[in-house]
Amino acid sequence: MRKNWFWPIFLIASAVILIASQLGLFSYHLSLLTVFFTLILVACLGSSLRYLNMSGIVFSVAFLAIIYARPLGITRLVPWTILGAALLLSIGLSMLIRPRYYRYHRSHYHHHEHHQDTEENVGTINDDHVNLDISLGNSIRYIHSEHFKSATLNVSMAGAKVYFDDVNIQDNQATISVDVSLGSLELYLPKTWQVQEAISNSMGHVSTEGTPLTAGPGVTINGSVSLGELRIIYI
Repeated sequence: MRKNWFWPIFLIASAVILIASQLGLFSYHLSLLTVFFTLILVACLGSSLRYLNMSGIVFSVAFLAIIYARPLGITRLVPWTILGAALLLSIGLSMLIRPRYYRYHRSHYHHHEHHQDTEENVGTINDDHVNLDISLGNSIRYIHSEHFKSATLNVSMAGAKVYFDDVNIQDNQATISVDVSLGSLELYLPKTWQVQEAISNSMGHVSTEGTPLTAGPGVTINGSVSLGELRIIYI
């Protein structure tokens, strides 16, 4: 297994920058809070670049530009012009460049076959009530359940794919709650599901791909998308 050097180097560099900033070694004074948020955004940017997560890349740069608007001479653009441009760029680039996730194929025997990068985060959840929190990275989760009831999916500064094609809904009703912030979430749903959407969209992008059948269990998808992307894909 290859050693992941990113986080050790990042943490060491963060410590050096933090000490140097407090000693006044930079020409531009940085407060402790500014350094903290800068390090978080740089970590998000590095992770997003690695996996070509366009939403993470664009909004990390946008928030860094807002933080350093004064030395960059762009205070007139803060914050809404920068955020509006970031939203349009994020949507446009996401349409052109897909993240480096695992590619998914379904065979005639309903087996999952993964073509993956060895550094990806993939897993299986066996539960009727799913709770998933993903931040700073890209992940894939396969849900298995014979009596699926609900799922709560929180994605922040990350990218995620969640597959529901191997679950059964016994009571003809289930709920999926989503909270996407500065990231992207793709839901892969069976075509038999009759989906009702109740999603609050704040400067984000919500799309649907594929055509569901006319009969099947009812599923409600609710929650919010803020400066991110939600894709509902029927398979």
